[in-house]
Amino acid sequence: MNTSHLHPARFAPGSGDVLFLSLEDVLACGGGDVVLASEDVHQGFDLLRRGLIQQPSKVSLQPSPEQPDCETGYVNFMPTFIERDGRQVLGCKAMGSMPTNVGRGLPRAAGLILLFDPATKLPACVMDSQVISATRTGAVSLLAARRLASSATREVGLVGAGVNMRTQLLGLRASLPALQRCRVYARGESRHRFAAEMSARTGLEVRAVDSAEEAVRDQELVVTCVSVDHAPVVRERWVRERGLTVFSISGFEVELELLGRMDRIIADRWKDVRSRGVQAHAIAVARGLLAESRVEDLGPILAGEVPGRRSETENIFFSPVGLAFEDILVADRVFRTALARGLGQRLPLWESSQWV
Repeated sequence: MNTSHLHPARFAPGSGDVLFLSLEDVLACGGGDVVLASEDVHQGFDLLRRGLIQQPSKVSLQPSPEQPDCETGYVNFMPTFIERDGRQVLGCKAMGSMPTNVGRGLPRAAGLILLFDPATKLPACVMDSQVISATRTGAVSLLAARRLASSATREVGLVGAGVNMRTQLLGLRASLPALQRCRVYARGESRHRFAAEMSARTGLEVRAVDSAEEAVRDQELVVTCVSVDHAPVVRERWVRERGLTVFSISGFEVELELLGRMDRIIADRWKDVRSRGVQAHAIAVARGLLAESRVEDLGPILAGEVPGRRSETENIFFSPVGLAFEDILVADRVFRTALARGLGQRLPLWESSQWV
């Protein structure tokens, strides 16, 4: 792995120097470790509960709002201010997504994370966001699965085979000790590549199947994470009647009728899900098909204030929108690791601050 190096003494946060961390640098600093990320994210939900995070809702810019964003693409901006371990952390993630990029040999989603020096408010670090964004998404599911899925789950049905589904499976592997097998469906050859790669990586028996129905039928745990989600990819009639957990990661991926069978419907933070408005529970509430009061937040469950799964027969739906503090807390750890190890490139914003 190629990483760039810098003498730490040459970099002075808050002076006009910016530390640039490439994707490879982020990986070298632990940005792709889903278990470490889950510790950051768990701390974040606790800080949010304690009022130590300021975070506006995600801003999503879409060129043609009347068309599905899976067709036109979008850019999300996610700022947050965090008081962590006696320090202030201030940052923003800017992430673009264009599903057709995959056909061009480019990532579907990529962007940057920007961290600011808390004393001067000057930029201090800019880093790749691909790794952290996918890893923290898997970390959220790791935490949620511990509380919401049956600990006896032996098999999971997956719909989707992209980068985010890889981190989903890594998170589930770390949180569900009885997990042994997966069935995965995605269009084209990606499901076969996923099965081969993730079998070797996780030690699980990952099998590619020929339809979404075959992947999810009779499964205790179903995870959907697809890039084209303007229409449901999982039908209500395909899934088991009771003892079902559904994690819908990307957006409008399941039939709204399925929500009617759920005992509990959970968001990472409902106000942000409602603001974004693209996921199944947000759409159901907007159409008057679901009472808003039925949607719970994940935070109180992680804190132990509200029970997680109450019985083996309970049906639970979980769909997160993604929260800025998750990205920025992981990025903060990566930044501090890079400083300690002398990784990254120093980029001076100016040679002279007198420019006009």
